[in-house]
Amino acid sequence: MALAAFDMDGTLIDGRLVFALAERSGLDGKVRDIQADLRLASHEKTKMIATLFAGAVRGDVVSAVESIPLAKNCEKAVALLKEQGWKVGIISDSYTVAAGAVAEKLGMDFLAANELEFDNGRATGRVRMPMGWQEIACTCRLSVCKRFHLEKYAKKFDVPVSQTAAIGDTRADICMVRRAAKGIAFMPKDDDIKSATGMVVSEPDMMHVVRLLAAHRD
Repeated sequence: MALAAFDMDGTLIDGRLVFALAERSGLDGKVRDIQADLRLASHEKTKMIATLFAGAVRGDVVSAVESIPLAKNCEKAVALLKEQGWKVGIISDSYTVAAGAVAEKLGMDFLAANELEFDNGRATGRVRMPMGWQEIACTCRLSVCKRFHLEKYAKKFDVPVSQTAAIGDTRADICMVRRAAKGIAFMPKDDDIKSATGMVVSEPDMMHVVRLLAAHRD
């Protein structure tokens, strides 16, 4: 058995949930300002952005992620991996309410993401972050340490790390891409993720990921 962990925003879906939601709420500029603030750690940005979405309806968050198209051949690629015996899931610093909808659509086996808190169907502005970097001395300082959760789910499914793969598109995915036996930069958005692995997919078709994994599978 093997395990493949996918980032969601910019990888499984052709866009980013926080920007789609922000545009609907007229908050695009504020979200981008927080994202661009180099003084803030990533998990601090996650907290600040969540406060902007206070009052958002749960259904609006799901609708926002559903408005973003899946990567080309995404459903086919995930189905093929599962047929080949892979455990497949999402490790994302997006929100569980959105990532869960994508995971359900694709029939994923596991999911790790930030939990946007709701009260009576409306976001409270608070977010529960699973983090994990502090437990393994990872330097990512993300709201969701993707290396930590890759290792967590590999252990859960009794898959050795030597049989894992991680697929992402930005520097936020580096810790899991480097930790996995097969790390893939899919449509990389920055040079850091490109330099983190020798496996790069520069065409927006998820079937290239399947072929790359097949070619390098032990």
